[in-house]
Amino acid sequence: MLEAAEEDIEFAQQRFVIKGTDRGMGLFEIAAVARGDGIPDDLRGPLMGISDETMSVPSYAYTCAVCEVEADPETGLVEVVRYTSIDDCGRAVNPMLIHGQSHGGIAQGIGQALWEACVYDHRSGQLLSGSLLDYAMPRADLLPAFETEISEVPSTTNPLGMRGGSEGGITPGLAAVANAIVDALRSLASSISSCR
Repeated sequence: MLEAAEEDIEFAQQRFVIKGTDRGMGLFEIAAVARGDGIPDDLRGPLMGISDETMSVPSYAYTCAVCEVEADPETGLVEVVRYTSIDDCGRAVNPMLIHGQSHGGIAQGIGQALWEACVYDHRSGQLLSGSLLDYAMPRADLLPAFETEISEVPSTTNPLGMRGGSEGGITPGLAAVANAIVDALRSLASSISSCR
C-alpha cells in the first residue's frame, strides 16, 4: 500500500511510516483496507500482531484496608462487622472483575486470620483437618458485605498504565483483621496488666 519494502517501514504512534519520510498510514486506516478488496487475497483479513515486552521496572498495586470487628472477651468470638478496601490498580480494564476478585481475596484474608488452620496430631504427624469437613473456611453468612473502591492512578512504568489488581484483597486482610482485634481488646490491656 505504501509501495515500499517491508524493512523500510517502521511503526510508531499508531502509524506505519516509510523510514526517513513523512509518508505513512494510520493503524485503523490499514485495518479497514485489509478487510476490503483493495489488496491481494493472501494479505486480506484482520490485522494481527505478536509482541513480547519485558518491563525492567516493576509496577506495584497499592491497597488501603480498614476492618471493624466485635470481639467477645468472655468467649473469644470475633465477628467482622465491616470491611472497606480501596485498590489502586492503575488503569482498571474491567472494574467489575477487580471488585469480584477483591471480595474473594478479602474473604481469604479474613478466613486465614480467624478460622483456617492446618491441625496435625502431635504424636503421629497425621493431618487432622484434611477435608472441608474439618477445615474451617469462610462462608458468606460469616462475612459482612464488603465495600470496595478502585483508585485509578496510571502506572508510570507500564505502557498501558496498569498495575496488578485485587491482590490487595488478601494481602492486607490478615493484618487488618488482627489490628482490628487488638484495637477491640485494647481496653482489656490495662485491666490485665493491673491484675499482675
